[in-house]
Amino acid sequence: MASQVPGFDERLDDALVDEAARAGEPVDVFIARAVAARIAVEMARRSDPDLDGILRRLRLMDLSPPRPGLPADTGSVIADPERLQALYETGLLDERRGPVLDRIVEMTVAALAVPTAVVSLVDRDSVYLPSAIGMPGVLAAARQVSLERSISRPIVATGEPVIVEDARSHPALRDHPMVLDGFVVGFAAMPITNSGGHTIGTLAVWDSTPRRWTDGHIQILEDFTAIICDRIFGRGAA
Repeated sequence: MASQVPGFDERLDDALVDEAARAGEPVDVFIARAVAARIAVEMARRSDPDLDGILRRLRLMDLSPPRPGLPADTGSVIADPERLQALYETGLLDERRGPVLDRIVEMTVAALAVPTAVVSLVDRDSVYLPSAIGMPGVLAAARQVSLERSISRPIVATGEPVIVEDARSHPALRDHPMVLDGFVVGFAAMPITNSGGHTIGTLAVWDSTPRRWTDGHIQILEDFTAIICDRIFGRGAA
């Protein structure tokens, strides 16, 4: 059987198939995302002026095959038109406004002593990461994941925080690929919600080891989330 990638031997092919399965993607989609991320990395290394445009296209592209039951349910919280309108009105999906949030994410990492902090914005079938520290290389470059791959989906669906010492024991998180891979263990996330009660995303932090989140930790995460809401929505934010 011919290799799926020129130059790959059987062992590399097996590794490719295994990693694609862990990502929950067909092999061709996994390869396309990896190639796109490499293009972005190489452009960044040589300070290519076209990098912003390429990153914007990467964030907007959807290589995932149609998933039954995802966007069709317009009555769901995720697909609610008013929630989506609140998201689109932020302008964060259309412009390079991540730097507005970068300083807050940096302070969150420092204050909570965590390796990873991410602002995620949940669209109808994709999740955008306008600001993140500590994400894997491919995600750091593309700044986009499919909705089914989003660890923020439960928080946006309920509008409630999720604070867990060990995500491997949490019913909504334990089967997530990043939890199964051991990348996410200690996990805490707050909803980013406007004054109308529409949750458009989250501020999430995590560690690869269990974390005992104190009341002080939770208050810090709440405070930084409130600052993000103020930056995004203005004084009327939740």
